Amino acid sequence: MPEGSKCILVIDDEDDICQIVKARFETVGYKVLTANEGAEGLKKTEEHHPDIVLVDVRIPHGEDGLTYLRKLRSYRHDNIETQTRLRKTPVIILTGAGATMQSLFELEGISGYIEKPFDLVNLQSKVEQILQSS
Repeated sequence: MPEGSKCILVIDDEDDICQIVKARFETVGYKVLTANEGAEGLKKTEEHHPDIVLVDVRIPHGEDGLTYLRKLRSYRHDNIETQTRLRKTPVIILTGAGATMQSLFELEGISGYIEKPFDLVNLQSKVEQILQSS
């Protein structure tokens, strides 16, 4: 499903994961931004207003995915429409510990999670499903 107007932000400390995901989604028409930790990701979220965010839950150097998510969900802006839109941005957590953290993820208001290592076809399917329903 090419969605040339849709923007995906990938936040992961592993640059190879960012580049693999970026290459996959760009080949089917998405705009893809990357960040290596949460603070950089939040800045790109503010600047570009992505349609969906894929974020690694564990980032050893810099802000991790849960910190990013909590800041996003409590984001403040002078323009209430911008604030609401950013707060409601769909987020998929990328994790190696999905089953053990599922209840925490649900409390944090995520759209879903994908366990690492992940299959790009399944990731694309989940992203497209969430984008269609949002």
